[in-house]
Amino acid sequence: MLSATTQPLDLLQAACEPPPLPRAAMRRRRKRQRPTPASDMHIDLWRVERELGRGGMATVYAVVQARSGQKAALKLAHRAVLGPRFTPETFLREARAARLIAHPGIPEVFATGNHDGRPYLTMERLSGQSLGARLEKPLAHDETLEILIELCDVLAAAHAAGVTHRDLKLDNVFVLDVPGADGRRIKLLDWGMARIAGEDDPLRGLIAGTLTYLAPEQARGDEVTPAADVYALAVLAYRLLLGAPPFASPDDLELIQKHMYEPPPAPSTLCRGIPPELEATLLAMLAKHPEQRPGLGDVVHVLTRARTQLRAGELRAVAPAVAPAAAPPRARRGPLGFPLGTGQQRVVGTALALALALAILLQLLSA
Repeated sequence: MLSATTQPLDLLQAACEPPPLPRAAMRRRRKRQRPTPASDMHIDLWRVERELGRGGMATVYAVVQARSGQKAALKLAHRAVLGPRFTPETFLREARAARLIAHPGIPEVFATGNHDGRPYLTMERLSGQSLGARLEKPLAHDETLEILIELCDVLAAAHAAGVTHRDLKLDNVFVLDVPGADGRRIKLLDWGMARIAGEDDPLRGLIAGTLTYLAPEQARGDEVTPAADVYALAVLAYRLLLGAPPFASPDDLELIQKHMYEPPPAPSTLCRGIPPELEATLLAMLAKHPEQRPGLGDVVHVLTRARTQLRAGELRAVAPAVAPAAAPPRARRGPLGFPLGTGQQRVVGTALALALALAILLQLLSA
C-alpha cells in the first residue's frame, strides 16, 4: 500500500523495479560483481600484490615482475582524468622528469607502458612513510633540518636539469625506514606536475599545485620557475619547525589571497628561540615576487648554521599556531576532473583563477 507521502518518482521506481531475485540468483550476481582481488590482477608483466595508495590522478600498486621477481611500485592513471589537456603523454612526463634529474633523492623509474588505455609507470618500491605520517610524532630539530637540507639538494639537482617540482608538500616527501647507502633519509615523490624548461607546459595558465604551498605566481597562472619550489620549501619549513604553515584558511579564495597579498607571520612571533638568520631567510623565501627569493645554496648555508645553533637551545611555542579550523567547504571539481576543495588539496583548474580575479575586481570597485 502506498502512503500519503509517496512522491511521483517513487511511484515510477516502484512500477519499473523488477521483482526480487531468488536468494541463489542474488548470491551468483554478487559473486559476478565482486571486484577482482589485487593479488589476481596483472598489468602486462607485472603481478599486482596489493594497493599502496590512491590519489586524484592515479592508483599506486605494489607489484612484482612475473619472470624476474623484481619488486616495484606501479602508478596507474585513472581513466577519468585523461582528456585533451591531460593525455597519457602528460602523465608519463613524470618518468621523463625523473630520468632528466637522475638523483638518488628521487625514485628510479624502471619502465612505462599502457594498460587497457591507461598509462602507467613502474618505479622502485620504497619502505617507510610520508613526512606527513611521520609528523604524528614530533621530530627533533636535527632531523627536521637534515630533511630540509636533503630537500634542497634534490631540488638543486632538479633545477640544474631544468625541472621545477611545482607540488612540494608533506605527503610528497617520503622518509625511508633505513637510510640509503649514501646516508640519505628522504625521497621526493610525485613529479607528475613538474615543469620542464624548454618544453610545452600542459598546465600553462592553470592553477596547479596544492593551495597551502602555492606560490603567488602559481595563483596568478604565471610561468613557473624554480623560485616556486623555494616558496613551497619555506611553507614546509614553517610546518616542520613552527607547527603550522604561514597561511591557512578553510576558504580556497581567501587562502590564495593570503599567498598573494598578506605578509607571512614572523617565525619569532610563533616560536621563541629561532635563530635570527633563519627567520630572515624563511621570510625572504616567502617573498611575493620570485626574483626576491634566495637561492638554494644560500638556504643550505643558513640551515646548516641553524642546526648547530639549535642544538644549544630549543624552540618554544609563543601561542597556538593555528585556530581550530572551520568545517571545510564541499569539494568541487575542476575542468580536468581534479578535486578543488580545501586548502590541503591539490588543484588544477581555471575556475579558482576566474573567481579570484572577480573577487579582486569587486574589491577595487568598492574601494
